[in-house]
Amino acid sequence: MDRREAVYHGTELISETFRDVSWERIRSERKQWFAITDLWYLKDRWDNLSSSHKGILNSFRQTLRDLPQNHTTANQACDAFPEAEEWF
Repeated sequence: MDRREAVYHGTELISETFRDVSWERIRSERKQWFAITDLWYLKDRWDNLSSSHKGILNSFRQTLRDLPQNHTTANQACDAFPEAEEWF
């Protein structure tokens, strides 16, 4: 999730702005990532994950859960939105 909007002319950066996001957008994005990562908790998939992957998955989901409590504005929450792993 990224608020940054960049305009390029070829490889040259012309302008950069940051758009405002709403809590509704944050909730929607969180909901999508919870649905995607829920599948990893099915027994047959969970049992095949390494302990480090389990930790990464749990940490990602905990960060998603904590966004509303840890940030006073939706923009702050967006800026702190965790990066998803490619294997999710």
